[in-house]
Amino acid sequence: QGEAARTEIKRRMLAAADSGETVTKAVGSGSNGLMIAVLTVLMPVGAVLLYLNLGSPDRPDQPLAGRDLRAKVGQNEEQMKISQSADKLSAYLKNNPDDLRGWTLLARTYLSLGRYPDSAMAYAEAYRVSEESAELAVDYGEALTLAADSEISGKARSLFEKALAADNTDPKARYYLGMYKAQQDDVRGAMQMWIDLATLSPPDAPWLSVLNQQIDRAARDSGIDPATITPSAEALALAKELQQNIQAPAPGPTTADVKEAMGMAEGDRNQMIRSMVERLASKMKDDPKNKDGWLRLERAYRVLGEVDKADEAAVRAALLP
Repeated sequence: QGEAARTEIKRRMLAAADSGETVTKAVGSGSNGLMIAVLTVLMPVGAVLLYLNLGSPDRPDQPLAGRDLRAKVGQNEEQMKISQSADKLSAYLKNNPDDLRGWTLLARTYLSLGRYPDSAMAYAEAYRVSEESAELAVDYGEALTLAADSEISGKARSLFEKALAADNTDPKARYYLGMYKAQQDDVRGAMQMWIDLATLSPPDAPWLSVLNQQIDRAARDSGIDPATITPSAEALALAKELQQNIQAPAPGPTTADVKEAMGMAEGDRNQMIRSMVERLASKMKDDPKNKDGWLRLERAYRVLGEVDKADEAAVRAALLP
């Protein structure tokens, strides 16, 4: 079970943003909105519990018998609640097959529960509804891979390639395409993909530790010295471009804006707030991969009571890594 645990840890580290940031507010009315609200709150908790059960990459695997029984029971109860909520959402989606947000949330929930075939099925539906969005392709491919015991199929490979074509810095796409090369006995090619990914990654990227362990493991198993593989010209150029194009924070109210707003009549103040929200929305058109920006825009729209626009921003954020 240790290898399965390590595989899951790799997936978790690469998807750290998903497990920690994809928390959106419920929409709609009645039990369906409540069910989505419950899942969006419980899913990150389940992901953390699953990670703790698998262990940390910084310490050796522990036998299940040696773990705290009460923690395990609590975890099982939590996962059962999440699983039951997910199954209710699945039943809802049978009658609402074009609900992109619902399918995406269901897929990620199943993934956090280790129900990989179910996750792949839900991602297939989300991918269909999104008209084969490149932003969903990498997550769909990941679910297919985990459902196949980490064997990367031709279908999954094509999804990773589509994601990388849309965003040549996508870390999950690069990682899994490296895995595909390794499975095709092209270990040097795999190490090249991973070394390029390390070159493109920020120094504090949550996946770097696991990625470096993977490179070291491949080097030991193959006898290839990683020092003989240098970052490709493409990776170096992309890294330079990323450094030059670090996005400034999305525009928000300045101290002067706040002071001005405090002295305004309510109608004028609302108009000023709406103007700032429109500026942020305009910025997001030019920077559609800024997840934090979409989340800020979602919150702003909810403050204004524009639920549909808030939901749209939430979905855009949820589709980003």
